[in-house]
Amino acid sequence: MNSAFFRTGIAAIALIAAPVMLHAHGSMKPQHGGLVQMSGETMMELVAGPKGVDVYLSEEDEPLAAAGYTAKLTQSVAGAKTEAALKPAGGNRLTAPGFKTAKGAKLVVALVDKSGAKIFATFQAK
Repeated sequence: MNSAFFRTGIAAIALIAAPVMLHAHGSMKPQHGGLVQMSGETMMELVAGPKGVDVYLSEEDEPLAAAGYTAKLTQSVAGAKTEAALKPAGGNRLTAPGFKTAKGAKLVVALVDKSGAKIFATFQAK
């Protein structure tokens, strides 16, 4: 087999497969107007508002039951840390009611599933 033909064939297959591979983990578009991060297969969307902070969980565009996790939100700003528990609030939503985010703060969401596996995502508050 001609090696140039073989390389061209491999390149063509890679170009055809690329869009499928890029979307294999689902959309990275915010569904609730928040900030989105991927951690492994899990997508987290952090939404900060006047009533507190919500975190939505999904995997490959499918909601993950928030009740399957214990979670904590840590905010770091100007050397000071603030922590709050994120509690399941129905469906794929975890919430920390009353939690106020500071502009420019680093926010870390730490999830632990029932098996003890840990998942982390870091966000930068706007």
